Amino acid sequence: MTSTRALAILALVAPLTAAAQVSYSQATIIGEPYYQRDASRACNDRNESLWDRKALLDQDQRDLDRESARLDRMKARLDEQYRLLDWGNNAAIADYNARSDEYNRLIGTHNQRVAQMNGAAALLNTDSSELSRYCANVVSVR
Repeated sequence: MTSTRALAILALVAPLTAAAQVSYSQATIIGEPYYQRDASRACNDRNESLWDRKALLDQDQRDLDRESARLDRMKARLDEQYRLLDWGNNAAIADYNARSDEYNRLIGTHNQRVAQMNGAAALLNTDSSELSRYCANVVSVR
């Protein structure tokens, strides 16, 4: 019985003893930059490429903004036509529905472009972060 009790106490105390064992590293980290011409050139090239991609994304964003404004105007016209729609005129209703369907198709296409743009922007942000991490200690040597 005492050996069972001793085993139970040991089972409870052993994890506490292991947790109490702490060691500290005596290593010193020196964060001096390294000077390497090829790494610096690679960092500069990648940085330029990222700025070029950003410029293209900015242009795409301006295009999307113009398209969005055009779609907003189209929606306003559709809303006005709906408000004035003669519900007894089947041809007018069919014509309105056709314009509404076209608007919805254009909105779907626009939303796909926005999603693609968001994906490209997220990729650019990831690549920028990786560049910052990779090139953080690279000093340009000329």
